[in-house]
Amino acid sequence: MAGAVGRPRKNNSRRRGNTAREEILDASAELFTTQGFATTSTHQIADAVGIRQASLYYHFPSKTEIFLALLTSTVTPSTALAAKFEEIDVPAPLRLWALTAAECRLLLSTRWNVGRLYQLPVASSPEFSEYHQQRTQLQTVFRSIAAKIVGPDDPRAGLPFHIALSVIEMRPNDGVAPEPLSATRLPSLAIMLADAALAVLGAPLPENRLERTLELLADMDS
Repeated sequence: MAGAVGRPRKNNSRRRGNTAREEILDASAELFTTQGFATTSTHQIADAVGIRQASLYYHFPSKTEIFLALLTSTVTPSTALAAKFEEIDVPAPLRLWALTAAECRLLLSTRWNVGRLYQLPVASSPEFSEYHQQRTQLQTVFRSIAAKIVGPDDPRAGLPFHIALSVIEMRPNDGVAPEPLSATRLPSLAIMLADAALAVLGAPLPENRLERTLELLADMDS
C-alpha cells in the first residue's frame, strides 16, 4: 500500500484540493452532479484528477465509497452541531435557527451542488445506509426542536428541515462555491431560510441570532 502513494501522476494536478483525496472528491462531485452515478466510472474520475486509476483505489476502494463520502459530508457537520447543543443550554428558537443556518451555510460552501446527490436513484441503495441513518437523525433533531416551539402534534414541526434543504434548489452547480465558509459572516440566503424556518412556526426571531450562531460554529471548529 505504501508504494501506491508514491506512484507518479499521469499529469499535473487538475483539481482543487490540498490532498489527493480532496482532489478525487472534487472531481467526483462534478461528475456525479453533472452526469449521474451510473455513467461515471473510476477511470473518468482518475483522469479528471490526473492520477492513475490504481492510485485512486488507494484512497477509495470503489466509486460507491466516494459517493458515500460526498453524501455524508452534507449532513455530518450538522449532526455534530446538533449533538453540541445537547451539552449547552440553548433556547429552542435559537437552536433551530442556528441549525438551519448552519446546514444552509454548509450546502452553499461547496464548489459542486453535492446536496442534490441524495436525489439520484442510486442514493436509496442499502449501500448508503450510513448516510440515511445520519440524514434521518438530523431530520429527527430538526423536528424535535421545532416540536418544542409548536408542540409535538403540530404538522409544522416537519417543515424547518425541508426549508433548510430548499437551499439545494437555489444554488448553481458551476464549480464555484456560492458562499465559501467564513468565520465572521453567514450567507444571506442561509439567514433568509433560517428566518423562514422560525416564521413558519410563528416563532419570534432570537436577538443576536447571527452572532450567537457564529459563536456556536466557532466552538465547533476549535
